[in-house]
Amino acid sequence: MRVATSTAYSQGVTSMNTQNFKLNKTMLQLSTGKRIVTPSDDPAGAARVLGLNQAKSRTEQFQDNINTLKSSLQIEETALSGIVNTLQRVRELTIQANNDTYDATQREAIALEIQEHFEAITAFANTTNGNGEFLFGGFNNRDIPFENVGGVVNYNGDQGQQLLQISATRQVASGDNGFDVFMNLRGSDNGNTLNAYPMSVFAVVKELEVVLSSNAGSPSAFPVETFHESMSRIIGNIDVALGQISDVQAGIGARLNATESQENVNEDYLVQLATTLSDTQDLDYTEAISRLEQEQIGLQASQQTFTKIQGLSLFNFL
Repeated sequence: MRVATSTAYSQGVTSMNTQNFKLNKTMLQLSTGKRIVTPSDDPAGAARVLGLNQAKSRTEQFQDNINTLKSSLQIEETALSGIVNTLQRVRELTIQANNDTYDATQREAIALEIQEHFEAITAFANTTNGNGEFLFGGFNNRDIPFENVGGVVNYNGDQGQQLLQISATRQVASGDNGFDVFMNLRGSDNGNTLNAYPMSVFAVVKELEVVLSSNAGSPSAFPVETFHESMSRIIGNIDVALGQISDVQAGIGARLNATESQENVNEDYLVQLATTLSDTQDLDYTEAISRLEQEQIGLQASQQTFTKIQGLSLFNFL
């Protein structure tokens, strides 16, 4: 069978282009370190890589959420610890002032310290996180939640609770709203009955300040018995407040433990994903370098063959 010069020329060009394409592809694989450069290289593998990368991205977002969650809970824990320490000091002062050896002047001095503690508790309750969001505002975390108006602290937040996704199936609250923590105490409004309406931590401390500032226990004030009854009731309400905040702290500790456990699970999963991704898409450098050398030889052979074809002509034999 006769082969025209043009046909041989075309086949030579095609051979060189094919060898050059293979060589360029191998060089691209070596430069990226990836076996799958385009989906056509391995459609099934490319689809798997896409799914693995999506899972990796989601898990990394969960880890970012966990970091945000841990930071928020730790700041809340610090704020609540500050309030607990302050309330414990208030309780000590209440017991001291309830002693009959204290006169009105001494009680007034304690009342001044109580006022400072009242302001401190309010400040702790208005703590913000690293993003400037108020921890105890519920969903309304951009506005200051507790506002002191003439000694009465009003709550401007709501009863919502922010949740963060830490896994595909798990959400954890990143904080507690101020109503549940500070405004919903079931304390006693007198010696016999429970309050029909919840009282607040702020109201308990403010009442103590008012009682002490009224020159309580002196002949010009209400009877000594009434004073002691009020002080005993206030001590009980402080204990209720301490118990309620301690419950919130226990909840924070449980959430932190759960979050850290999930963080470890996510980290292990990311390691598994990285291993699977590597097995699926990473290049075998030894095999690729060997293939590159073979393709270079193949391209050189094609080029040499094409050069000989270019020199072939019937006139060479005349």
